[in-house]
Amino acid sequence: MENEFRSKETSWLSFNARVLQEAADPTVPLYERIKFLGIYSSNMDEFFRVRVATLRRLVQLGDRWKELGIPNPKETLKKVVRLVSRQGADFNDAYDLMLKDLDANGIQLINETQVPQELESWLRDYFRRKVLPHVFPIILKTTAKLPQLEDHPMYLAVRMSKKDGTGRSMHSLIEIPQSLPRFLPLPKSGETQLVMYLDDIIRFGLDDVFDQFSFDQFESYAIKFTRDAELELDDDFTESFYEKLADSLRARDRGLPVRANFDQNFPKPFLNMVLRKLNLASRDALYPGARYHNRRDLLSFPSFGKPELFNPPTEPVPLKGLRSRKSMFAAIKKRDLLLHIPYHSFGHLIELIQEASLDPLVHSIRMTQYRAAKNSCVARALMAAARNGKEVMVLVEPQARFDEEANIAWAERYRSAGVRVQLGVQGLKVHAKLVLIERKEQGKLRYYSCLGTGNFNEDTATIFADHLLMTHDQEFGKDVARVFRFFQQAYRPPKLKHLKAAPLDLRKFLHKRVEKEIENFREGKPAGISVKVNNLSDPETIDLLHRAAAEGVRVRLIVRSMFSMVTGESTIEAIGIVDKYLEHSRLLMFENGGNQKIYLSSADFLPRNFDSRIETIFPIYDKRLRKQLKNYFEIQWEDNSKARILDHDLSNQYRPWKVGDPVKRAQYDIENFLRNG
Repeated sequence: MENEFRSKETSWLSFNARVLQEAADPTVPLYERIKFLGIYSSNMDEFFRVRVATLRRLVQLGDRWKELGIPNPKETLKKVVRLVSRQGADFNDAYDLMLKDLDANGIQLINETQVPQELESWLRDYFRRKVLPHVFPIILKTTAKLPQLEDHPMYLAVRMSKKDGTGRSMHSLIEIPQSLPRFLPLPKSGETQLVMYLDDIIRFGLDDVFDQFSFDQFESYAIKFTRDAELELDDDFTESFYEKLADSLRARDRGLPVRANFDQNFPKPFLNMVLRKLNLASRDALYPGARYHNRRDLLSFPSFGKPELFNPPTEPVPLKGLRSRKSMFAAIKKRDLLLHIPYHSFGHLIELIQEASLDPLVHSIRMTQYRAAKNSCVARALMAAARNGKEVMVLVEPQARFDEEANIAWAERYRSAGVRVQLGVQGLKVHAKLVLIERKEQGKLRYYSCLGTGNFNEDTATIFADHLLMTHDQEFGKDVARVFRFFQQAYRPPKLKHLKAAPLDLRKFLHKRVEKEIENFREGKPAGISVKVNNLSDPETIDLLHRAAAEGVRVRLIVRSMFSMVTGESTIEAIGIVDKYLEHSRLLMFENGGNQKIYLSSADFLPRNFDSRIETIFPIYDKRLRKQLKNYFEIQWEDNSKARILDHDLSNQYRPWKVGDPVKRAQYDIENFLRNG
């Protein structure tokens, strides 16, 4: 019987619902809940720009979706509309709870009608000096075509009229300036700290905005829209790749709107006029909502010096083997190091590259870059190494979604510093996380390799849970060097002895490992498959895991977001964890007849990761580190605080526990394990 397959879109919305659960959980510190509301909103924007836009494209293909082995995109789109509407109501409930709790802590969000009289002149002055210079209204005329609008900002649709009813009303759109803070703390009024949205400050000053007209009555309603963000890049490299990418980014800004969020109090005739001008007439693209949109800006909500409303800060766990050593090279040479980020400091990688940039024995440094920090210390260390005469090569992936422009800018900076840059690999996206350092020791060039599950990005390394292996294993180093050569000669697949790589042999490797577990189970040997990934939506892999489960092999899955497998077999169990860190590492464990095999990987289980990206999966040989990773998985598997069961309906039920059972919260328990182990 053919296995059920859930769409990526509905399973991803289930993940975002888990984010929303955190935002609504009163046991989560208030400012962490505010953060989760912002994350939920930001996630939803990207979901529409990418996933919903893709669904609309698939709908246009007619019945050809059947050839792709995916659920009917029309039906999926209908489900998406229902789920988004339901989650919108849940978001508003969580948001209202946040407002109450802010008020209870002496912080109050007010609108333009609630400004205390004693603060009106101060706010008027602030508006005229700081805000008005950034406000550029667009007058809407019934017959005139609306100019091209951007999809990142939110707009206020304004209706201007006279209170006595004389004359004709006018309509306008005002972009909420992104160059200004979204939230403004007002001067203290009594014991309460007042805060206003920038939107409401503009509403407060509408009479100043339109003072050249004779209107004395203003109505305003929030509206935002989201465009198709998919880049259209073909494989014709006859023209400059830079130019093609720039053209595609400009096309992104001109992409068709796929969603309109608007204030549910928006008068219908006015709303319809705006929607017609935006070419948004489709009912499934319209999402009535609350007074405010773009609530991803909650991520920057002012803190007012209230640390008790955040998760308590934690110090990084000291990395054993580095406590009394000055040289990273000496420590790695002594034994493999495994960083469990963010429990361990990502700064250890920066230290290694900094040391390499100064070490007279270092010959070359090579690295892949998918997403870099805004002010990347890693990048600056690489540029310093080049200026110090090292051979430095960075493969910059120019098609990292939403980081394309930033990566092109980094490529230019690298080149200016003398770094050799390779912009991607034709026809493939490089998602592997690799650093290779060549150092001359006793007359021979020796390799130091770093292989990771996440980006070399210190901005995200404090909130993304990842793993990074640092090793002096020369066989590993040779494989990593072969992968770097493959980047330059993609027509010559490398022969790897320890690593496996997509799109070369990652599918074959996974298939072989699962088949081995089935064989071991049949022979009565220890068998089992334990996998931790961000996404599981590859049909072939799902069928493979179903087959193993049907044979009796126990399959345990920890999947953070997209989960297209529909569980049912008693030997398949699946959970998803959402907590203060974003679970991002990919970990695979196979019982292998009692000789357990453990691997880390840069790849999720999505078709693109197997077929159109360069990814790596690598074994962990050090017994001590294998034990750490096994414990890491088991601690997560036993979580009864933040683990949701990924059941048939993805209902996001928390793992049940009985009164008196010990509370197990994986992200805290992992830190304690690493600190005390």
